[in-house]
Amino acid sequence: MNKLDTVRNLVKDFDSTSRLYQHLNKTTSYYGTDTLLTPAEIHAISLIASHSNINLSQLAELLSVTKGTATKSAQKLVKKEMIYKNFAKGSENIVELTLTDKGTIAAENHKTYVDYMEKQLIEIYYDISDQTTSDLVTINQRTTDFFNKLIRERESEVKK
Repeated sequence: MNKLDTVRNLVKDFDSTSRLYQHLNKTTSYYGTDTLLTPAEIHAISLIASHSNINLSQLAELLSVTKGTATKSAQKLVKKEMIYKNFAKGSENIVELTLTDKGTIAAENHKTYVDYMEKQLIEIYYDISDQTTSDLVTINQRTTDFFNKLIRERESEVKK
C-alpha cells in the first residue's frame, strides 16, 4: 500500500473514531440514580456541583446558552429532582441552583466516569514513544486548526 492509500485509510479511521465519540457524547445514562439524564443535563449538573450557589445567569454563561435555555434546563432538572431552585439570600429575583442528594449522586458518578475514561485513554496512549506522542499532538493541533478554519468559513458564508 502506498503512502496516499495509507493516509486515506487513516483519515477514514479518524472519521469513524470521531463519529463514535460523537455518538458516545449523545448517549444518556442514569449516573447511579433512577433517573435517565441527557448529556446536556449531566453537564449542567456537573457545573452546578462545581460552582456553589450558581445563579441562572452564571449557568447560562458557563453552558454558552441563553438565560432562557438555562432556565428551561433548570426546570427539567427540578422535575427530575436533581436540583433545587431558590432565591438568593436578600434577593427577590436572583435564583440560585443547588444539587439535591440525587443530583449529588449523579454528579459524583459522572466525575467517576470522566476520571475512568481519562485513565483508559491515557493507558491507550501511554506506551507510545515520545516522538510519536509529539507527532500526534502536532497532528491534532493541525487538524483542530483546519476544522476551526472550515467552521469560520461556513459561519461567514451563512452571515452573507
